[in-house]
Amino acid sequence: RVQPTQDANYTAVNDRTAAPDAVGGNLTVASFNVLNYFTTYGSRGADDAEEFTRQRDKIFSALAAMDADVVGLIEIENNEAAIVDLVDGLNAVVGAGIYAYIDTGVIGDDEIKVAYIYKPDTVSPVGDYAILDSSVDPRFIDTKNRPVLAQTFMDDTSGGVFTVAVNHFKSKGSACDDVGDPDLGDGAGNCNLTRTAAAEALVDWLGTDPTGSGDDNFLIIGDLNSYDKEDPIDAILAGGYTDLIYDYLGEGAYSYVFDGQIGYLDHALANDALADEVTGVTEWHITADEANLIDYDMSFKQDAQDAIYAPDAYRSSDHDPVIIGLNVCDEIAPTFTELSVTPEVLRPPN
Repeated sequence: RVQPTQDANYTAVNDRTAAPDAVGGNLTVASFNVLNYFTTYGSRGADDAEEFTRQRDKIFSALAAMDADVVGLIEIENNEAAIVDLVDGLNAVVGAGIYAYIDTGVIGDDEIKVAYIYKPDTVSPVGDYAILDSSVDPRFIDTKNRPVLAQTFMDDTSGGVFTVAVNHFKSKGSACDDVGDPDLGDGAGNCNLTRTAAAEALVDWLGTDPTGSGDDNFLIIGDLNSYDKEDPIDAILAGGYTDLIYDYLGEGAYSYVFDGQIGYLDHALANDALADEVTGVTEWHITADEANLIDYDMSFKQDAQDAIYAPDAYRSSDHDPVIIGLNVCDEIAPTFTELSVTPEVLRPPN
């Protein structure tokens, strides 16, 4: 009934970028969902070696461009092999020894876990990692949420110390009826009470300085499976944290698209002590703006569709990475365990 008489005008307003926007600071922390990075085929990630190669190439391309000093990973296989494979493969791209990982082994009972990789030339782990699960706080149901992983890092240049807690809360799409937490039809989906209790436990746990850092700089990152106005985020804000994405990027911020609707499930929240040392935050839109047609998965695709694939960062996951710039400074006074001089007499008495 209606036919155009000429071509339509098209103006691109969200062109692809080769790297995330600059966030300033003397180091960067990133949160990145690696979309079921599994070295075991046919479970939750790649079905075979060809798909896995496609997945690895995209993940490595994204991580190399982010160039973050600390990266909290979400949805990596809960074993030792996957994180080893990821670091070895990434270092083959960016350079030998550029990245290392926090060796946690298996965490909890889920097929996936959270993890850390970091640049040993710019930051150093301080002390041991700490884990929040049901044994630490019964409000944190670790058969629903993945256990939280916290690690303290020191900026090798400034001596500044900060603790990062990476999370992956229970999803909205899977049921929590067995713990009396159904979908109430209010838009929050399933398990809202479970996520809210986990958020409250997380804030209280970090308040105890679980890694024994002696410093009060705390950063919460990861997939909280909650949008910024929902109860779990409100619980964290009430605990003295700032929603960095909202503060820096505003109401229109997004890292995820679901049924054509945008928002951010991937968060960066700093406590009051650290908020003043944040220099910038960005979401790199390499996945939310891209069609899943170009991801690594070859299931249900025609040969011509598979051919569209490219080993780049775009649609390397289904969540956009979040990058935070920090300018941490040394706030802990040095202590002497032993002091000596040689020779014992520097100048004879007058």
